[in-house]
Amino acid sequence: MTDAATDSVVEFPILRKCPYEPPAEYGEMLATGGPSPIRLYNGTQGWLVTGYDDAKAVLSDPLFSSDAANPGYPMLSAAMEGTRAFSTLITLDAPEHTRLRRTVISEFTVRRMNGLRPLIQQTADELIDAMLAADKPVDLVQAYSSPMAGSVVCHLLGISYTDMQEFVAKSRDVPLETSDSLDADDVGSAMNAHLIPVTRYLYQAIMEKESEPGDDLLSRVIAKHVATGALTHEELVSLCFLFFGAGQLPTASMISLGVAALLENPGQLAALRADEAVLPGAVDELLRYISVSDLSGLRVATADVEIGGVAIAAGDAVIVANGAANRDTEVFDEPSVLDVHRNARAHIAFGHGSHQCLGANLTRVELEIAYGTLFRRIPDLRLAVPASELTGLPGSPLPDIMSMPVTW
Repeated sequence: MTDAATDSVVEFPILRKCPYEPPAEYGEMLATGGPSPIRLYNGTQGWLVTGYDDAKAVLSDPLFSSDAANPGYPMLSAAMEGTRAFSTLITLDAPEHTRLRRTVISEFTVRRMNGLRPLIQQTADELIDAMLAADKPVDLVQAYSSPMAGSVVCHLLGISYTDMQEFVAKSRDVPLETSDSLDADDVGSAMNAHLIPVTRYLYQAIMEKESEPGDDLLSRVIAKHVATGALTHEELVSLCFLFFGAGQLPTASMISLGVAALLENPGQLAALRADEAVLPGAVDELLRYISVSDLSGLRVATADVEIGGVAIAAGDAVIVANGAANRDTEVFDEPSVLDVHRNARAHIAFGHGSHQCLGANLTRVELEIAYGTLFRRIPDLRLAVPASELTGLPGSPLPDIMSMPVTW
């Protein structure tokens, strides 16, 4: 067993120098083997899991809790502290997690998501029509990625895209810095000021769906589970909030980041254009390469356990870096190379185990259409600024692009 406590402790999270490349420190941690000791913004010490096998072990072991109410649960910044009392599907353990997930899992089947292809295709074409009619350069994030992701998830849920975008815009006022200079109470108040109007809006939308149901996820879940008493209105609000957030922000980032990565790897983009049959596999390779939901595996050990030869004590904070696990050389040859012909389906960009992302099928369909349509209709698309000028959200350790000027 390794006595990792004697090793140097890394201040965490680690900010990125490139929006779609993981920090160099991930590679150094992978090389050491086993979880690495880290210290969070508030001085809490814990473990970062970077190896692929170790990551899957943690994410599938019920001894590692997802309950954010547990004092040992890792928070990456003061801004996150305000979410402890706002439970969602991703911060619940069995049996509550199992019960809630079962009420909605049938809404995310491959068949149902493929049924959205015409709507997603229409959305992509309309957004590109507007891009082509606009003055150049165009910000791909605002003109394509964000409205694409937002409108699709809002259509799925049956809520107003325009209304939800107002909430997204206001959420940017919530401080996200990871330093300990922020007052946690002030940040919590800012977070609550953002969350309360959103939850009220979603609650009202659910009430309206009860009176006038439509052909959408909310209406079907209300009929199947709320009407029978199996699901409360408050639980459905929480689920809806999670689905919107997960369907909007990470998907929008993945569209932009995937386009940027392909433009920076012209040989891979040429291979994609030469044979559209490569596209589904390329989507998984881009998901692996970028790992847009890196650090989503936040856990706390509920018992003494050993992972990768390292002793983790009950109460220890544990974070799974799937952005590192998806670059593990024991699983992927030359993982730092983008290869659209790679069989990357084994990636864990969607997590693993009982908390694996419910929206994986939708994300794959959406990305396939988003990339394929954009590069088909604008074959000479290119960045309007050097790639080095593309920056993510200030103070965020996650893959993201705030603005992406493109031209053609």
